[in-house]
Amino acid sequence: MVVPASILVLIVLACFFGPTVFSLPDATTGDLSEGLLPIGSPGHPLGTNALGNDMLAQLLVGGRVTLTVAFGAIAIGMIVGSLIGMLAAFYQRVLGPVLMRCLDVIFAFPDIVLAIAIASYLGPSMFNAIIAIGFFSIAGFGRITRAQTLRVVHMDYVVAARTSGVPMLQILTTHVWPNVAGRVFAYGLVAIAGAMMAEAALSFLGLGVPAPTPSWGSIIGQNQSYMTVAPQLIVMPAIMLFATIASVNLLSDALQEKRAS
Repeated sequence: MVVPASILVLIVLACFFGPTVFSLPDATTGDLSEGLLPIGSPGHPLGTNALGNDMLAQLLVGGRVTLTVAFGAIAIGMIVGSLIGMLAAFYQRVLGPVLMRCLDVIFAFPDIVLAIAIASYLGPSMFNAIIAIGFFSIAGFGRITRAQTLRVVHMDYVVAARTSGVPMLQILTTHVWPNVAGRVFAYGLVAIAGAMMAEAALSFLGLGVPAPTPSWGSIIGQNQSYMTVAPQLIVMPAIMLFATIASVNLLSDALQEKRAS
């Protein structure tokens, strides 16, 4: 667990603070006369793209954008989905079935197809990408939260709180959520990996964060025509994306094994 956590923390710190700490050039501006410089060029350790943008700055700023979209989307999915799941577990006669059928409708569509449809309708922007990815994340959080809540909804302390007239919001936040949060957060790590892939796909298709702001997906999409002459322009963001997703998945597996032991 230490290794993937360390890699993930290093990537996050580098993406959010690296451009400032190392005084890197602006990732969105470049000099055409310095286009396609190779790795190791003076002033550009990872070279430049065809527009002369510094690739190290592009990778770190692009990572910041990808991580921001992923974390923002999962935050929306976790908050809304967890609330729906807990309410569905408490009100099993009328409200619960209605809420779960709504989640089933979301589940009926492939995640990426739903995200593409929403992003196409809303238009390309970071906020819209967060909304599109967060929307399809709601169903997964709703189901897992409901399953975990059903285990505690009939516990004596929960029943006592309900019969004593304690407000539902207080019951959910003080009695239910602490008992389901661990499993929900573990699922959230897996969902973050999926959200990063979704953001990369949206940006690759031009439906994510609009140019000139980079993201790992848009960097790959914008440089695909240079695959034969400068493959590093695609390989480097792909490696960053793979390393981050792999670290998140390994960390999630380690946390689940620790909880099971």
